[in-house]
Amino acid sequence: MKKTLTLLFISFLTVSIFAQSDDDLFGDDDFFSDDGIEEVADVSAKSDLSKGVIFDTGSIKVGGSLTAGISTNTVLYSPSSTDFCENLKNTKLKPDLSAMLSVDARPTETLRMYTKFGLAYPFVNSATSVTYQTALTPIPTFQTTTSITDWFKLKELFTDFSIKDTAFFRFGIHTVTWGAGYFFSPVSDMINTSSIDPENPEKQVDGSLNLRTQIIIPNSQNCLWFYVIPSTKFTNQTAESYARDTALAGKADILIGNWELGLGTFYKYQNAPKAMLTATGSLKKVSFFGELVYSYGAASEWATNTDWDGKTNIFQATAGLSYYWKDPMITLAAQYYFNGNDKDAPYNYAIGGHNFAAMVNFGKVLGNEDLTASIFSMANFGRKELSDSELAVLKMAGVDESLISAMTGTAFTTTAMLYYSPVKEMKVGMGPVLSFKTFDENPTVSLKLSATLGGGKF
Repeated sequence: MKKTLTLLFISFLTVSIFAQSDDDLFGDDDFFSDDGIEEVADVSAKSDLSKGVIFDTGSIKVGGSLTAGISTNTVLYSPSSTDFCENLKNTKLKPDLSAMLSVDARPTETLRMYTKFGLAYPFVNSATSVTYQTALTPIPTFQTTTSITDWFKLKELFTDFSIKDTAFFRFGIHTVTWGAGYFFSPVSDMINTSSIDPENPEKQVDGSLNLRTQIIIPNSQNCLWFYVIPSTKFTNQTAESYARDTALAGKADILIGNWELGLGTFYKYQNAPKAMLTATGSLKKVSFFGELVYSYGAASEWATNTDWDGKTNIFQATAGLSYYWKDPMITLAAQYYFNGNDKDAPYNYAIGGHNFAAMVNFGKVLGNEDLTASIFSMANFGRKELSDSELAVLKMAGVDESLISAMTGTAFTTTAMLYYSPVKEMKVGMGPVLSFKTFDENPTVSLKLSATLGGGKF
């Protein structure tokens, strides 16, 4: 059986090499990615517009993106279900329709205001109420309401200002780009409120409300960063409790040759203190990056006992590389990640233990730029099986069942897609998906189909 699986995997990768496109893994037209910005020309004449739409002394940059597409995933073979007709009948269409808009206003040279927000389908009906027409004719009338939190997303909202070109401040909701990792970044997870999705690494993670101060060291390319992350709890809080729930963080960036090192700390009252180290650089056109995070204790340990004694030393480390061949238009990225936090179950099991992710993008296939391809693979080793109570917690939290299934056991998955663009505004693709629930059983083999229909940046 193991020989059969090995031959199947080798054959699969051989086919995969000629089969997700640059836009899918390295593109930036995802729902929450950085958008293209188009600058509106300054106007010198005063008008009503100068009061809030176009500034006399500055400019407004407006941009955005729209994503439109659809995909399917049909199981061809599964250890738990070998009936192809039944699998085909259970295939579901997954629409992808979303938009993002960003506004960047600079009324003066030292003041900037920025916001990024978006919409995404489906517009879920989150509640249903029942009313009756009259007491004599109690015919029920069902009404549904759509919660704006289901489909509206405020990604960033902040203002920048500075003092004498030495200290630069930013206050508001924004993503903190501390980390150097591509598929995984434990350093960025220290402040941001969401983690990188390894299957969509270009998708911008969610930031937090914070005050950032950047101080540039004179006559150098080194700088210091200071963060105040205030509490977001406002109900029944005194000034003392609000201060205790406020976190502090700091980081120093040091340039040594062609390598940049980052040293930082994170502290919050009666929470696990953390220290971090990042490194980025290159050797012979190959880019390397790495991160290390040390935590004194897990969140669950500090939640049950706020004493400083008896806490676990927890390490998280990651290292990776990337390379781009310009002429054949091939991009390679690979990263290893070890997450030693096994205390905060079940939330860290999705990327707990040893992990590896890699992707190869082909900007053209057989010399044809209308044909693009990519391979993505991810392996997880050392994860534990979740208990029934832990599974119940995840379901109550609203975590998708497919994600819960992926969280349990050792896993390996690889996807290979071949794309064709008959016209610039349209791209169709297909390819196999191979998933091992555990290496002790046969894999699930699926066929993925997708289509991108228009959309893009504006």
